[in-house]
Amino acid sequence: MSELIAYIAPQNVLPALSDCILILNSSNTHLNLVLEEQASSTQKRWVLPQPVQRLSLGSETCHWLIASLHHEPQPLTPTNRAGLQIRAMGHCLNHQDLAHSLNLGDACSLNELIAAVLQRQIDDGANLTEAMLIANAQLKGQISYLCHQESQAQFILASCLGLPLFVGLESGLRQICSSSLRLIRQRANQVYAMKDGDIVRFGLDTPLLILGDGLEQVLEMPAVTKNQSVPHFMLEEIEAQPETLAILVQKYKEGYVLPLALRAKLAGIRSVTLLACGSSYHAALVARYWFETLAGVSVQVGLSSEYCDRDVRADDHDLMIAISQSGETTDTIAALKHAQASGRPRTVALTNSPGSTLTTLVDHHLLTHSGAEQSVSATKSLTAQILLLFMLANALGQARGHLSAEQVASHDEEMLLLPNVVAQTLLLNKEIRRWANGLHRKNNLFVIGRHTHYPVAMEGAFKLREVAYQHAEAFPAGELKHGPITLVNDDLPVIVCLPWNQQAQKMLDDLKAIRANHGEIFILSNGNIASVEGTSVIRMPSGLTHLSPIIYIVALQMLAYYCAVLSGNAIDTPRNLAKVTMDF
Repeated sequence: MSELIAYIAPQNVLPALSDCILILNSSNTHLNLVLEEQASSTQKRWVLPQPVQRLSLGSETCHWLIASLHHEPQPLTPTNRAGLQIRAMGHCLNHQDLAHSLNLGDACSLNELIAAVLQRQIDDGANLTEAMLIANAQLKGQISYLCHQESQAQFILASCLGLPLFVGLESGLRQICSSSLRLIRQRANQVYAMKDGDIVRFGLDTPLLILGDGLEQVLEMPAVTKNQSVPHFMLEEIEAQPETLAILVQKYKEGYVLPLALRAKLAGIRSVTLLACGSSYHAALVARYWFETLAGVSVQVGLSSEYCDRDVRADDHDLMIAISQSGETTDTIAALKHAQASGRPRTVALTNSPGSTLTTLVDHHLLTHSGAEQSVSATKSLTAQILLLFMLANALGQARGHLSAEQVASHDEEMLLLPNVVAQTLLLNKEIRRWANGLHRKNNLFVIGRHTHYPVAMEGAFKLREVAYQHAEAFPAGELKHGPITLVNDDLPVIVCLPWNQQAQKMLDDLKAIRANHGEIFILSNGNIASVEGTSVIRMPSGLTHLSPIIYIVALQMLAYYCAVLSGNAIDTPRNLAKVTMDF
């Protein structure tokens, strides 16, 4: 996934950019830069060394710049008649239609397309902010872009159309905008997370939000706690999830995620079996609902450690999906071999590790592209697994004729929206830490949910046990009345995953029994629910339907992390655990 950084300040900003590149430590190897040089704009390109090293970006004084980082070399884009320079990231769904209407070639870049759309509005008499408001209504998809105009050299404008962008104030009057939340938190003293549809003007004055009617409003920019480095790998990997998910979505849109040879076999699939352990098992349980609903197939989910003791007879109409972050999990490898020995299923490995043992045993392998994970606890690799399983379920439903073209398009739009909603979820960290201040002292907790959010509750309880060393149990909310409710009292908190969907009313009914037993309730919900005595609510972002389990998992990851920190635990190396589970 491409990344964007912009700087503007009274002093030279090139050293700050060099620092940012080191902090990002990005796998992107191509840097495109448009910047001030001798009172005018110029463009430069660099190939970044791997591993990333400090760059010497020149000795000239530069007061503003816009940088973009990419996997592949990008063409330089000439400044147009309006003096515009654009740096964009994302995917425009109507790119070809807009390009044709502007007499651009099909191969024009996203930068060129947006510049031309803005130029057309400016030619019709609009100023730059008016042009952006009109252009943003025309651009379809998940896009963010930065814009500089030579006649307004003291400002840069940022536009968020789904992909995350953050505006921050640094010391020395420097103002920064970046697509990386991790970078902005380390660099800025105050941060504003742009929402879908926002346009922000920043520069040598107070940052302003451009409203839909063209009026301007001063940004509210909360202060952030400055850390020279992220204190634990687990937190760094939690905060990396918008970027890792955006990378996976981009690769999916470009056709690199699901092999054509696998797609060709999907129409003949009648059932799906998912094999996994630990957090990957919870990913499989979430995906079970999608394979049933979106693809219309029967589904089994097997714990790898138990599957070898079952008498199974899979045939070539069964899709067997073995899930392992490392691709080396002994139980999952054994379960796959057991299935292959007793039948002839189509086999797929879903892993983060190309070339691992699991990938050598299957017909096809799917990679999560989530990057190395240093903490023992699965965070970004887990959410990437869940997203990749959604992609596969969507493709299976399409191949079997179970989904309409409109449903497929809606699912594609939801995937494009996901990284930004995850970024919004990460901004709830202060509220979640307030919960942790009280919850980390509790010896026992319940976590509950319904439908796809019951496996989410299982993962939340799993993380609290794994990292915070707390005895947390997950239950389907409807099962509380069949025994577990007897344990609920004023010393047993209940954490509730309550997305505002068709299960919401049932969940609200379940909560009445908890309150009747004086249980303290902690609700994660995007519904309009108020906190009252005995019930604390954190308002979750809206905008997702099928993929909402991912943001609830992210919130519970943060809760487990902060509970563990407050308890003084070893965060990245929990006791008695290792990253790859092997037999001893």
